[in-house]
Amino acid sequence: MNHQWKNSIIIALCLAVCALFIYNDAFSQNKTSSLTFIYTNSLNGTLEACQCGDPKGGLIKRGYAMTQLKHTYKNVVVLDSGDFCSYYPDTILIKYVMKGYKHIGYTAVGVGDQEFAAGVGTFHTYSGYLPFVCANLKYYAKGKWQAIRPSVTVTIGTTKIGITAVIDNDAFKYYINEIITKIKISDYVQALKNELKNLQNTDLIVVLSHLGFEKDKELATLFPAVGLIVGGHSQTLVKKPVKVGNTLIVQAGPGGARIGVLQATVTNKYITRYTHSFVQPKWEDPDDPAIAVMVDEYNKEIAKYFPR
Repeated sequence: MNHQWKNSIIIALCLAVCALFIYNDAFSQNKTSSLTFIYTNSLNGTLEACQCGDPKGGLIKRGYAMTQLKHTYKNVVVLDSGDFCSYYPDTILIKYVMKGYKHIGYTAVGVGDQEFAAGVGTFHTYSGYLPFVCANLKYYAKGKWQAIRPSVTVTIGTTKIGITAVIDNDAFKYYINEIITKIKISDYVQALKNELKNLQNTDLIVVLSHLGFEKDKELATLFPAVGLIVGGHSQTLVKKPVKVGNTLIVQAGPGGARIGVLQATVTNKYITRYTHSFVQPKWEDPDDPAIAVMVDEYNKEIAKYFPR
């Protein structure tokens, strides 16, 4: 009888432990968290504001607006999908744009073709300013092929986010030979397939895409594990996030005129609820003080080469 009683106690304890593991597993599988994604694309090297038909606040106004947004929302992730540099080969401008982006404090930045417009060596000089990611691009500088970090994993609040990026194989199609020969772009589908294996233990996977909006939709179909695609390259204004399967696709339009704000609830690796809006910095908005100093420095430096 005593032996049977001991066996019963052991069995009961085992069942209790098993039940605890099952409960914890179910809890982890239904983990819910809240994030705010602040995203941008295609600044095109615009430092100063202009009173254009589609108002562009430039980096000087964007910096102020994004500081306010970061203070307004909790658990903020700040992302850019590339082409924030000018398509003109301005080796001075790229320095100040990179410094401005560093000041804003991006979580991760995808690489666009325009980041190399001022020369591959110029990009390499300032590449350490920002948390660049790209899974399928290498460039030649300092006597060897340089790889960009393929992905980054960050924890915002309680949410572990895996962020990677890809660029289109034809992105440099119209660039001069001096640049093309120093760029290697591998197949983005295979590159992303490989990189997602390294991010499968995260709570959400984000891709910064420099493919264009149509290819972003194809990408969402090919890789259903991706929770969010922040697009670029095509400069498409996606007024309302597009959902393909469980993947959301966003993009903030042309000329760096808008800042996207996506307040998201993340459950089981996907965005299950969200609110979405755009902020459009304007001429009359306050300047970011630090970037205003950079703009002044840029104008003084450029004046040495092009005096009036």
